[in-house]
Amino acid sequence: MSNASPYVHAPVTSARIKKENIVSVRMPKGLVSELRDLQKINHFMDISDEIRFVIRKYCAMPQQKSIDEDQEKKQQLISDLDRILRELKNTDASYEEKIAELKHLEETK
Repeated sequence: MSNASPYVHAPVTSARIKKENIVSVRMPKGLVSELRDLQKINHFMDISDEIRFVIRKYCAMPQQKSIDEDQEKKQQLISDLDRILRELKNTDASYEEKIAELKHLEETK
C-alpha cells in the first residue's frame, strides 16, 4: 500500500453555478485504497472521477427519481380521488332512484 494522503480533492460543479469548487475530504486509508481499486476497475483517470461518479449515482440521481416518483404518486392520488368522486355521485344518483322506486311502491300498495 502506498503512502497516499487520506485527503481527496474533487472538483464540484453546482447546477446553478458553472464554476468548479475544490472540496477536501478526509478519509480513512482503507477507503482511499478501495476507491483507487474501483477507479482502476471503472477506468477513471483519477480518484476524484470515481468519487464524482459515486456521488452522482447514489446521491444526485435518487433525488430526481424521488421527485419523479412523488409526481407520479400525486397524479395517481388525483385520479383515484376523481374516480371515487364519480363513483359516489353515481351511487348517490342510483340511491335516490331506488328511494323513489320504494316510495312509488309504497304509494301503490
